Amino acid sequence: MRPILLLLLGVLLAATAQATCRVEPRGAVPLDIVDGHILVTVAVNDVAATFILDTGADRTLMGEDVVRRLGIERDGWVASAIRGISGIEQRPNALPRSLRLGATPLRRRTLTGDTSVTVGPLPLNDVAGRPIAGLLGRDFLSPFDFDLDLPGRRMTLYDVRGCDAWFLPWTTPYAAIPAATPMGAALVVQVLVDGRPLRALIDSGASASLVTSPGIYRLGLTEELLARDPGGNGSGIGPAPVPMRRHRFAELRVGPETTRDPTLWVAPVHVVPVVDMLLGADWLGARHVWLSFATRQMFVATR
Repeated sequence: MRPILLLLLGVLLAATAQATCRVEPRGAVPLDIVDGHILVTVAVNDVAATFILDTGADRTLMGEDVVRRLGIERDGWVASAIRGISGIEQRPNALPRSLRLGATPLRRRTLTGDTSVTVGPLPLNDVAGRPIAGLLGRDFLSPFDFDLDLPGRRMTLYDVRGCDAWFLPWTTPYAAIPAATPMGAALVVQVLVDGRPLRALIDSGASASLVTSPGIYRLGLTEELLARDPGGNGSGIGPAPVPMRRHRFAELRVGPETTRDPTLWVAPVHVVPVVDMLLGADWLGARHVWLSFATRQMFVATR
């Protein structure tokens, strides 16, 4: 009888856990992908503005000229120092009355649920002639899980509570990839580049995936080896351009998916949190993914 009772208890506990898992849609908004950037419309004080969706940014950032144009109040007491791949900037915060994604109000994941926004220079002022108001970061995104259907150009926000795994309302197969959160709500997953494990920050704000200084060291990429690769300058937060190289690897593996012969940007830069690479919009853009801040996972629809 004891094995039967234990089995029944296990079934009861599983049913109870499943009953407490809540996945409630909060709204859907369209997305655009322009020149590799994922763009979303945010209503700032009820005025529509275009933001870059940026899961790599700890704080949401707006440009100084946009804050002035919209007449947004500035915080007389609080200023933020922002660290990007090309420097540090510090300016008084902006205090918009409201921020919305579609019909969904946005508030920061803080005790007060405020709408304070960092102000500073943007890496891009426009994308293909479309003015950019700012970067929408994790402080406003992480209270939700969100379903990024990038091939379908759509993002759906969800309120997820009490869930663990395999709770997505998808009808297609998918894989679950565990994520660490070393700082705030940053989602960092393990990937394999040429068979070597690297820590990759899920960074929808990066138009191209990038191997950083720690990754360069882990992969054994020497200056002599990289000197053979084509180069260029990248942009980031801060005034200085970032010299980069384009290096061809044998493979990039993320969860069950393997990309053969990927060409990735490589730059001797450090980012916060400390990771080996950024997994950017070039990888995300061709996939249907679910970023779960509630359960610290990334789900990827399998093809």
